[in-house]
Amino acid sequence: MTDAINIHEQLADGTSLYGWKSNPPLTPFAPSYTYYFLEKKIFSEEECKEWTDYLLKQEPILLDKFRTSTGDGNTGLGSSSITTRFHDFNLLQFDFHLVEHLKTKILDGVCQLLDFSGNKSWQETLYANCWFNVLRQSQSMDIHCHGYNKNSFYGFHLTIRAKETFTSYFHPCKFQEEAFHVPNNIGILTLFPSFVPHGVTPNNHEIPRISIAGDIYPSTWLDENPIVYFNDNVVEIGKIG
Repeated sequence: MTDAINIHEQLADGTSLYGWKSNPPLTPFAPSYTYYFLEKKIFSEEECKEWTDYLLKQEPILLDKFRTSTGDGNTGLGSSSITTRFHDFNLLQFDFHLVEHLKTKILDGVCQLLDFSGNKSWQETLYANCWFNVLRQSQSMDIHCHGYNKNSFYGFHLTIRAKETFTSYFHPCKFQEEAFHVPNNIGILTLFPSFVPHGVTPNNHEIPRISIAGDIYPSTWLDENPIVYFNDNVVEIGKIG
């Protein structure tokens, strides 16, 4: 008997759901879990080209505005990367015509996850922060996670431009023994549990790999962390339930 059951489901609208589920525990101390991932295409190639032009113009502006790094979130990208400014701005607040569609699709994805997991009646107001990553030739992301606590929820990743790179999501208990190695296909939004370790393979090409990423928070997280210094940048994305 294997230690985990792989989940693979295709919804009617083309959304993919996958993940891991534990076998029924046979002792009081055996792990019992279900980890869901959601993947759906939300932007066309033309729209991703618009995102690419916009984000590459924003990158030097933001690096000049926020000159001090607050840490790279254990990604290994170093203090000169735009990723290290993830606490300083929220892309969901920017005046760009594709932002509202992104917010809508993130919330739609959460609703699908709650429905599929049997939690459709859960009521909350959800918030998010959002940044972008630019990986130039030879750069990669070390394995890291976005956080784990009693208010843990979901992170998200959207590929804007990439060539032959993968994001690997590692089983929180089995680690590198069990993983999903997901190609970074343009326009695909992925929602993943925020505590799941993940990393990105090296970009072996001259064109930058560009992605948008972020975290979704319940109101309980904000209520318990009122003085966290990046709370001013967190925006409401909608109510559920």
